[in-house]
Amino acid sequence: MINRKIKTVFSLIVGLYLGLIVFNNVSDYNSNYQFVSMVAKMSDVFSAPKNDWRKIESDMLHHVLYMGIIIFEFIVSCLLIFGAYQMSKKMDSDAQLFLTAKRPTSIGLALGVFLWFFIFLTVGGEWFLMWQSQKWNAQGNAFFLTICFMLFLIFHTQRDE
Repeated sequence: MINRKIKTVFSLIVGLYLGLIVFNNVSDYNSNYQFVSMVAKMSDVFSAPKNDWRKIESDMLHHVLYMGIIIFEFIVSCLLIFGAYQMSKKMDSDAQLFLTAKRPTSIGLALGVFLWFFIFLTVGGEWFLMWQSQKWNAQGNAFFLTICFMLFLIFHTQRDE
Protein backbone atom coordinates (compact mmCIF):
# COMPACT_ATOMS: atom_id res chain seq x y z
CA MET A 1 0.00 0.00 0.00
CA ILE A 2 2.81 2.43 0.76
CA ASN A 3 4.24 2.00 -2.77
CA ARG A 4 0.86 2.88 -4.23
CA LYS A 5 0.75 6.05 -2.17
CA ILE A 6 4.30 7.00 -3.13
CA LYS A 7 3.56 6.41 -6.83
CA THR A 8 0.42 8.52 -6.58
CA VAL A 9 2.24 11.38 -4.85
CA PHE A 10 5.19 11.20 -7.28
CA SER A 11 2.77 11.33 -10.19
CA LEU A 12 1.09 14.40 -8.74
CA ILE A 13 4.28 16.30 -7.92
CA VAL A 14 5.89 15.60 -11.30
CA GLY A 15 2.65 16.70 -12.98
CA LEU A 16 2.61 19.89 -10.92
CA TYR A 17 6.28 20.47 -11.73
CA LEU A 18 5.53 20.29 -15.44
CA GLY A 19 2.49 22.50 -14.87
CA LEU A 20 4.83 25.13 -13.41
CA ILE A 21 7.12 24.80 -16.41
CA VAL A 22 4.13 25.41 -18.69
CA PHE A 23 3.03 28.36 -16.55
CA ASN A 24 6.53 29.90 -16.71
CA ASN A 25 6.77 29.30 -20.46
CA VAL A 26 3.43 31.02 -21.04
CA SER A 27 3.71 33.83 -18.48
CA ASP A 28 7.29 34.69 -19.48
CA TYR A 29 6.97 33.61 -23.10
CA ASN A 30 9.79 35.71 -24.49
CA SER A 31 12.57 34.49 -22.17
CA ASN A 32 12.27 30.84 -23.09
CA TYR A 33 11.27 31.65 -26.67
CA GLN A 34 14.67 33.37 -27.05
CA PHE A 35 16.33 30.14 -25.95
CA VAL A 36 14.47 28.05 -28.54
CA SER A 37 15.10 30.67 -31.22
CA MET A 38 18.84 30.93 -30.55
CA VAL A 39 19.26 27.15 -30.48
CA ALA A 40 17.36 26.77 -33.76
CA LYS A 41 19.39 29.60 -35.35
CA MET A 42 22.58 27.92 -34.14
CA SER A 43 23.68 31.45 -33.33
CA ASP A 44 26.89 30.70 -31.46
CA VAL A 45 28.01 27.19 -32.35
CA PHE A 46 31.68 26.94 -33.24
CA SER A 47 31.12 24.67 -36.23
CA ALA A 48 28.52 26.98 -37.78
CA PRO A 49 30.24 27.44 -41.16
CA LYS A 50 30.20 23.70 -41.79
CA ASN A 51 26.74 23.07 -40.30
CA ASP A 52 24.80 26.22 -41.20
CA TRP A 53 22.50 24.22 -43.46
CA ARG A 54 20.80 22.80 -40.33
CA LYS A 55 19.75 26.10 -38.82
CA ILE A 56 16.22 27.48 -38.92
CA GLU A 57 16.04 31.25 -39.41
CA SER A 58 12.25 31.64 -39.56
CA ASP A 59 10.76 33.36 -36.50
CA MET A 60 7.42 31.77 -37.39
CA LEU A 61 8.97 28.29 -37.19
CA HIS A 62 10.65 29.20 -33.90
CA HIS A 63 7.23 30.10 -32.47
CA VAL A 64 5.77 26.85 -33.83
CA LEU A 65 8.60 24.84 -32.25
CA TYR A 66 8.24 26.63 -28.93
CA MET A 67 4.45 26.33 -28.86
CA GLY A 68 4.82 22.64 -29.73
CA ILE A 69 7.10 22.16 -26.72
CA ILE A 70 4.67 24.02 -24.44
CA ILE A 71 1.70 21.98 -25.68
CA PHE A 72 3.68 18.75 -25.27
CA GLU A 73 4.64 19.72 -21.70
CA PHE A 74 1.00 20.58 -20.97
CA ILE A 75 -0.19 17.19 -22.22
CA VAL A 76 2.40 15.38 -20.10
CA SER A 77 1.41 17.45 -17.06
CA CYS A 78 -2.27 16.62 -17.58
CA LEU A 79 -1.55 12.91 -17.99
CA LEU A 80 0.43 12.84 -14.76
CA ILE A 81 -2.12 14.77 -12.72
CA PHE A 82 -4.97 12.72 -14.16
CA GLY A 83 -2.99 9.55 -13.43
CA ALA A 84 -2.53 10.63 -9.81
CA TYR A 85 -6.27 11.22 -9.55
CA GLN A 86 -7.05 7.81 -11.08
CA MET A 87 -4.59 6.07 -8.77
CA SER A 88 -6.00 7.82 -5.70
CA LYS A 89 -9.47 6.53 -6.62
CA LYS A 90 -8.17 2.93 -6.98
CA MET A 91 -5.80 2.97 -4.00
CA ASP A 92 -7.63 0.13 -2.21
CA SER A 93 -8.54 -1.83 -5.35
CA ASP A 94 -6.99 -5.07 -6.54
CA ALA A 95 -3.66 -5.00 -8.37
CA GLN A 96 -5.19 -5.14 -11.86
CA LEU A 97 -7.46 -2.12 -11.28
CA PHE A 98 -4.61 -0.11 -9.79
CA LEU A 99 -2.40 -1.10 -12.74
CA THR A 100 -5.06 0.22 -15.12
CA ALA A 101 -5.28 3.46 -13.10
CA LYS A 102 -1.49 3.89 -13.45
CA ARG A 103 -1.63 3.90 -17.26
CA PRO A 104 -1.95 7.71 -17.76
CA THR A 105 1.06 8.29 -15.52
CA SER A 106 3.08 5.60 -17.29
CA ILE A 107 2.34 7.27 -20.62
CA GLY A 108 3.07 10.73 -19.20
CA LEU A 109 6.42 9.69 -17.74
CA ALA A 110 7.40 7.92 -20.98
CA LEU A 111 6.49 11.06 -22.94
CA GLY A 112 8.57 13.08 -20.46
CA VAL A 113 11.58 10.88 -21.23
CA PHE A 114 10.84 11.39 -24.94
CA LEU A 115 10.63 15.17 -24.47
CA TRP A 116 13.82 15.63 -22.51
CA PHE A 117 15.90 12.96 -24.27
CA PHE A 118 14.73 13.15 -27.86
CA ILE A 119 13.57 16.76 -28.24
CA PHE A 120 16.15 18.50 -26.05
CA LEU A 121 19.18 16.19 -26.03
CA THR A 122 18.87 14.66 -29.49
CA VAL A 123 17.28 17.37 -31.62
CA GLY A 124 18.47 20.42 -29.67
CA GLY A 125 21.79 19.00 -28.53
CA GLU A 126 22.92 17.07 -31.56
CA TRP A 127 20.96 18.33 -34.57
CA PHE A 128 21.20 22.01 -33.64
CA LEU A 129 24.53 21.42 -31.87
CA MET A 130 23.37 23.08 -28.66
CA TRP A 131 26.31 21.43 -26.88
CA GLN A 132 28.67 23.76 -28.78
CA SER A 133 26.98 26.90 -27.47
CA GLN A 134 28.54 28.79 -24.58
CA LYS A 135 25.31 30.64 -23.76
CA TRP A 136 22.40 28.53 -25.06
CA ASN A 137 23.38 25.09 -23.79
CA ALA A 138 20.81 23.23 -21.69
CA GLN A 139 22.31 19.77 -22.13
CA GLY A 140 22.90 19.38 -18.38
CA ASN A 141 19.32 20.26 -17.46
CA ALA A 142 17.91 18.05 -20.21
CA PHE A 143 20.04 15.12 -19.08
CA PHE A 144 19.05 15.65 -15.45
CA LEU A 145 15.34 15.72 -16.33
CA THR A 146 15.70 12.68 -18.60
CA ILE A 147 17.20 10.74 -15.69
CA CYS A 148 14.55 11.98 -13.24
CA PHE A 149 11.71 10.98 -15.55
CA MET A 150 13.36 7.64 -16.27
CA LEU A 151 13.80 6.89 -12.55
CA PHE A 152 10.20 7.84 -11.82
CA LEU A 153 9.08 5.65 -14.73
CA ILE A 154 11.14 2.67 -13.53
CA PHE A 155 9.73 2.95 -10.01
CA HIS A 156 6.24 3.63 -11.30
CA THR A 157 6.15 0.51 -13.47
CA GLN A 158 7.26 -1.80 -10.68
CA ARG A 159 4.70 -4.40 -9.68
CA ASP A 160 2.18 -3.43 -7.01
CA GLU A 161 0.81 -5.76 -4.36
